[in-house]
Amino acid sequence: MDDLHKLVSTLRDDVRSNDNERTISIANTVIAHFLGRKWCESHIRYDAPKSSFLRMDFSSDRRRAATVFRVIDLAEILFNLQHIEGFDACIAQMKTAAGKIESTCAELDFGRFLYINDIHFQFVIPQQTKGKDYDIELFYPDGLAVPADAKCKCETTEINPQSILNSLEKARKQLPDDRPSIIFMKVPQSWVADVAMAVQMVDIGLKFMRNTDRIVSIKFYVSHLESGDNMLRHRFAFREITNEASRFHDGRNWDLFKENSAPVGWNGMPLKWQRILFFPNTA
Repeated sequence: MDDLHKLVSTLRDDVRSNDNERTISIANTVIAHFLGRKWCESHIRYDAPKSSFLRMDFSSDRRRAATVFRVIDLAEILFNLQHIEGFDACIAQMKTAAGKIESTCAELDFGRFLYINDIHFQFVIPQQTKGKDYDIELFYPDGLAVPADAKCKCETTEINPQSILNSLEKARKQLPDDRPSIIFMKVPQSWVADVAMAVQMVDIGLKFMRNTDRIVSIKFYVSHLESGDNMLRHRFAFREITNEASRFHDGRNWDLFKENSAPVGWNGMPLKWQRILFFPNTA
C-alpha cells in the first residue's frame, strides 16, 4: 500500500484531486509495472492497433464505463495477487500470447475468488503436456490438493450451448486422470440473463459429468457489470454443481463458495483486498 501512496504523491495536483482521473492513472501505472508500457499501448489504449478485450472504447457511455472498469479491475487483481505462487507464469502468458488475454484474465479472476474466500491456491506453470496443463492447484481445508482448469467464453461470443460442452471437454483433457479435478467456467453476463440458457448450461454440465468419473465439480461463474443512475455496479454470481457419481466423490462437499461468505467493507470486498478504485479513499 505504501507504493500506491507514493504513486499518488507523484501525480499532478489536478489529477490527484479528481477521483476518476486519479484512479485510471494508478491503474495504468500498476498494469504497466507488471506488463510493460508497450503492452499497454498495444492492448489498452483506445487507438491500439488490434481489437482487444481491454482496449478503451469511447463509442458510448456504456462501453466507455465497461472498458475503463476492466482496466481498473485488472490492476486490482495484479496488485493483490502478485504474491501468489505461479503468478509470474500468468504474467508471462499475457505478455506473449495476445489471444489468451481474456482467458488469462478469467484465470486471475478465479484466483481472486479463491483468495477473497480464504481458499489456499497457486497458479500452475503451463507444461504443454496432456493431463498436466491445468491452471490452478487449490487446497481444501483438510489439505486435499485439487487441480482445476479455467475456461472462458468471450464477452462478444454469441450464445452457443454446444461451445460450453466443447470447453468442458477441452478442460477435461488438460486435467490428470488419477486425481479429482474441478473445472471453472466463466460465461458472459448476457448468457445468464437468458434464464433458459442459464438452465441449459447447468443441464449441459450435469450431462457432461455423467460421462466422466474424475471431474468432481463444475463452477459456472459470471462477472456482472451494470450501469444506471450514474453508478457502475460490479457483482459476481456463481453456480456450483457436483458429480456425485465420481469415483472420488465419497460424500465430500466439493463446494468452495458461499453467498456473502467473505467479510466485506463498504466497498464490497474483504478488508484484505486493496481497492484501486478511488484510492486512497477506499477504507
